[in-house]
Amino acid sequence: MIVIAAKGDSNMVEETGDWKWAVVVASFFVQFIICGISYSIGIFHIVFKDIFEHDHFDTSWVGSILLYVTALTSIVLRCFMSQFGYRISVMLGGLISSIGLGLGMFVTDLYQVYLTFGVITGIGFGLACTPSIMAVEQYFNHKRFQALSIVMGGIGAGIITFPVVIKYLLEYAAWRGTLLTLSGIALNLCVCGAVMFPVAKGRQVRLMPLLSCLPLRNIVFHGMCIANLFWSFGSTIIYIYLPSYAMEFGTDFGTASFLISCIGMSAFTARMVFAFMGHNSALDDITSLLCSVGLGVVVTGICPLLIDDYAGQIGYCILYGFYSGYWTTFLQQASRELVGPEYIAMGNGYLSFMIALGSLLGGPAAGLLIQEESEFEYAFYLAGASLLWSSVIMLMFKYQQCGTDSYPEDHSIKEQKKPLVNHIHDEFKPSFSEIKDGDRIIVEAASSVC
Repeated sequence: MIVIAAKGDSNMVEETGDWKWAVVVASFFVQFIICGISYSIGIFHIVFKDIFEHDHFDTSWVGSILLYVTALTSIVLRCFMSQFGYRISVMLGGLISSIGLGLGMFVTDLYQVYLTFGVITGIGFGLACTPSIMAVEQYFNHKRFQALSIVMGGIGAGIITFPVVIKYLLEYAAWRGTLLTLSGIALNLCVCGAVMFPVAKGRQVRLMPLLSCLPLRNIVFHGMCIANLFWSFGSTIIYIYLPSYAMEFGTDFGTASFLISCIGMSAFTARMVFAFMGHNSALDDITSLLCSVGLGVVVTGICPLLIDDYAGQIGYCILYGFYSGYWTTFLQQASRELVGPEYIAMGNGYLSFMIALGSLLGGPAAGLLIQEESEFEYAFYLAGASLLWSSVIMLMFKYQQCGTDSYPEDHSIKEQKKPLVNHIHDEFKPSFSEIKDGDRIIVEAASSVC
């Protein structure tokens, strides 16, 4: 999740003309490139495993390190963005990620891939991802929701497009040529960043402190952290091992690669459906129970039954993609109601770290299980159970309205908010002394590990 505090001027007149939409397009392509490459890790897992002749455990670290470093860098290097601005951050991120992918041409061992494809590329992606969204926020006083919705659409578009592109590149340019081509594509992040000129009279964006102790005194916030950890853990397993699992049943490489695109299509559709349905569409009792627990049980239980043939594999991807798209929307809406954007903003560092930690541990843990049992089935049971448990945690807080009395007595907290959509009482919303009049808290979901 990306959380910023923006100081808005109600009298500000947008004088940037149509250029602000150029910034939206640029930010769209930043998300498109970063998420498209990052969530194609299952394809690269097959390639690197065959090329370097390592087992699933060793090879899985490539994708896990990439996702971990990307998530962690967006938090650790936020001071760089504060100092030099989002334009320089996006351009530098594009340059670093391009270098990381380009160096992949020269690797001769899997451990060198950890450094180039994992660490260096991850640093570049993390440095470019968050600032590109903040640049859009700077340009818009009105139509901000529409602009950010377009930008977030780049995530789904990237997951749909890049697996197909990478599959054709591997066929015609081999794996080294593919990395070189992706390096050139990543270099376009510099072009996107160059478009994002600072706005002299735009909204001031002030980053919230990400490691405040206040959210840690709220039991609901602890639940959110654990839910993010489990979801990231399970999702990483699916993205890394789904193509390999499908190929175990005779699916060819190109067709298995397309499964990731199917997940992207389904997730994108789910997000659009719930966005169209309204502000709290994911929070009513029936929808939250059926989509969170119902789909979780189905995805966990029927996986081995569907993977046997390609039609079943497509069905599994559609179910998981819809589940993923719903859960992202549900988490965003539920966290706003349960905790409030102020607490999320002040504890975003903890949330991001839990997402990063789940991404780092998911692939290797499943790799050990696959080696021990010599089957993918148990790894996907593990992934499904993690996703289901993540949903159950959030639903427990939703229905029991936990956290009502867990706010500490602090002079900086003037009011308290009793959660939940179905039982909203006329109580209060948390307010912090450092958030002055006219400031706004912006909370946007930027990933579906995404």
